[in-house]
Amino acid sequence: MNSPSLFKSLPCLTPPEKTAAYAEVVFNLPVKGPFTYRIPDPLIPLVQVGARVFVPFGRRKITGYVVSLRGDAPEGVTVKAIEDLPDTAPVVSPAILSLTRWIADYYHASWGEAIKAALPAGLDDESQDVLSLSEQGHAALAAGTLKEGEFLLLESVRAQAGLSARQLERRLKKKFSAHTLARLRQEGLLISDTRIRRSTVGCRYERVARLTAAGENEETTLALLKRSPKQVQLHKLLLAGEQTVPALTALIPTASQVLKKLEEKGLVEISLDKFERQAPRASSPQAAPETPPRFTADQEQVYKELCHSIDRSEYSTFLLFGVTGSGKTEIYLRCIQRALDQGKTAIMMVPEISLTPQTVSRFQNRFGDRVAILHSGLSQRERFLEWDKVQKEQVSIVVGARSSVFAPFKNPGVIVIDEEHDTSYKQDSSPRYHARDTAIVRARNENAVVILGSATPSIESLHNAETGKYRLLSLGKRVGERLLPVVRVVDMNKEKDEKKNFSILSGTLRKALRERLDRKEQSFLFLNRRGTAHYVFCNECGFVFDCHRCSVTLTFHGQESTLRCHYCGHQARMPTACGECGGEVIRFTGFGTEKLEDMVRQMFPEARISRIDRDTTRGRSAFETMHKLMASREIDILIGTQMITKGHDFPHVTLVGVVNADLSLNIPDFRASERSFQLLTQVAGRAGRGEVPGMVIVQTMNPDHYVFDFVRDHDMEGFFKRELSFRRKLNYPPFTRMAAIEVEAGCETLGRNALEKMKTTLRGLAVKRGDIEILGPSRAALYRIKNRFRWHIILRSNRWSSLTEVVRRFSESPATRLAPGGKVKISLDVDPVNLL
Repeated sequence: MNSPSLFKSLPCLTPPEKTAAYAEVVFNLPVKGPFTYRIPDPLIPLVQVGARVFVPFGRRKITGYVVSLRGDAPEGVTVKAIEDLPDTAPVVSPAILSLTRWIADYYHASWGEAIKAALPAGLDDESQDVLSLSEQGHAALAAGTLKEGEFLLLESVRAQAGLSARQLERRLKKKFSAHTLARLRQEGLLISDTRIRRSTVGCRYERVARLTAAGENEETTLALLKRSPKQVQLHKLLLAGEQTVPALTALIPTASQVLKKLEEKGLVEISLDKFERQAPRASSPQAAPETPPRFTADQEQVYKELCHSIDRSEYSTFLLFGVTGSGKTEIYLRCIQRALDQGKTAIMMVPEISLTPQTVSRFQNRFGDRVAILHSGLSQRERFLEWDKVQKEQVSIVVGARSSVFAPFKNPGVIVIDEEHDTSYKQDSSPRYHARDTAIVRARNENAVVILGSATPSIESLHNAETGKYRLLSLGKRVGERLLPVVRVVDMNKEKDEKKNFSILSGTLRKALRERLDRKEQSFLFLNRRGTAHYVFCNECGFVFDCHRCSVTLTFHGQESTLRCHYCGHQARMPTACGECGGEVIRFTGFGTEKLEDMVRQMFPEARISRIDRDTTRGRSAFETMHKLMASREIDILIGTQMITKGHDFPHVTLVGVVNADLSLNIPDFRASERSFQLLTQVAGRAGRGEVPGMVIVQTMNPDHYVFDFVRDHDMEGFFKRELSFRRKLNYPPFTRMAAIEVEAGCETLGRNALEKMKTTLRGLAVKRGDIEILGPSRAALYRIKNRFRWHIILRSNRWSSLTEVVRRFSESPATRLAPGGKVKISLDVDPVNLL
């Protein structure tokens, strides 16, 4: 994020003073809005800006979000009415509405998609048409004169009433006919009714049916309804007491239509009543608040500068560059306390990978039950309850991952983004917002202070600090005068050629592990690849076992004897012979954490070894168990992927071994060197955080690469200057702005045809501007994923205004409306961080 245009003024989102009979509504769909809906008279005092509404949209009924109110309808437009109001109060505040509007404009997404991203999952209701047999349908089945397709459809609905068209299609497969289904409905053999699939969380209004005074007269009413058996059935249900419309629909699929007829006869009235759908969760017991440690002189100086802005409630963005173990987290805690003392609130954002039990417990120990936790490890219900505590002002602090930037606080005083360089802050689906940049915009709108912390800041953030957009603060020493770990780079070519060591571990690393075991110290082994072997092939014909849905090789997992694709999830048993030639000699190349674990157990049979990667941490308690075992020193060697690089502080870890440092360097991305430096520096920072100095051993096949020189010397400044020079020469960010267009297609031909049309459109737009460079189209590095082919087009410009105008006009052009039915998907990504 480099442009002041991020902070352009936004429209006023407060409701008008005069009585509003119409609402402007947006949806969680990739469509431009808003759309105008009439507010029914009973709902006029209830519908507010920021509320959710349930409305008809095309043939469906879906949840939308009210973004403004108006007194009259647009001219020449047919306006539908709002049907339901799910909430007792707005779920989106004016501040969050303003922020989501900025996200929609900046990242070229729909406003509804941005609002949806700001709310907890599980809130929205959806509708679907369900089918039942009419009296004519039953008669047709009994007569036995139906054709096969007609019989199959009617018999399936008779056997299980309430099926949707999609469920019928899945059940009948190739024998399903949409045309036959439509004809049976038209002829009255099938009855279609709308059923609402309600959200499972939240507080909402429900439509409730009850009898009027006339309807309570049973004798008179039954005489009036004697020719309408379903009306009689529903009337008897209501004689027992009022019922919600969804409850009645569950018993009688056509209840909505029957109720409407009873209401017209004056026998039933329908109103909106409030219901609490979830009971609040009891708070877990909290430990006594901990006493803050004393600051070092460097920490004290940094804290004073931050407090100056927090106390004045002025917007500022600080980049806190502190080496690993320098006490950045304690500064975050003190700044949050400072904001709370002034009656403000705070947001603490960490990458998902760093949101460990250790991080959470540290905040809860300091602030008790004033903390809400928001992350993907929670169930939908738990996430809603945590979000609801923030909404109801029951807490003052949110600790969470990317989505916590939308925490519905009214007066945030400080927003902290720890490990600000981490790529997980960028959303990988629409809206593709960057949480760091979104936090800066929110802080500017609400006069809050932003603290971007990292031991390895992104090149863009360092450049922004260098040019004065951010204020740079530094912590150059570890707390307690502890030394940074010694880093040794081992050339694995020499290990093979000179020492004839063909093992995964070098002699140097094996010796260091033995010494730590003898001294009862702990070690980390880092390898950013799962499995036993990532490349399996036939020794006789060379056939490689690839994923049939993705353009990647299958990874062998020895413990389960399976071949697995890490992109689509495809899984197969390990064959005993080649599928091409029948050869029985199958070779395995490469290695992952699973094979590393097996080898280390053979080398050190007495060691207590544990592995942590995506294969071993599927349970919600896996991280917590690992932390307890590490803290109690019941693990001697911890093997893991990127999961072990951040958020861990174990004082008895004195050795970190990086088993294959070349993996991240070989990624086809201009940021590969930057990410490798960050990853190696972060994992190295896990060593020597206690009284005993640490050591880091980095194994590589390319020891002359400049990244290792800077990692060895802990020289972030030197790496920044070298990388910045490279970026300037090749015209990459931060010296230019980029937008990526990703094209996906299930058919290569359709994809190529779409690309040609897009290329023609883009060239026409770029020629008019004169300052846009178009790279591609070209195949994505991962060309096929889940049987969909992928291409990239990169737009690059030194002028943000030109780039965003071209992207906007392209998104509105006919070139983006190709191949209906999702056969071709086009995604726009502004300021992309992943070009694979």
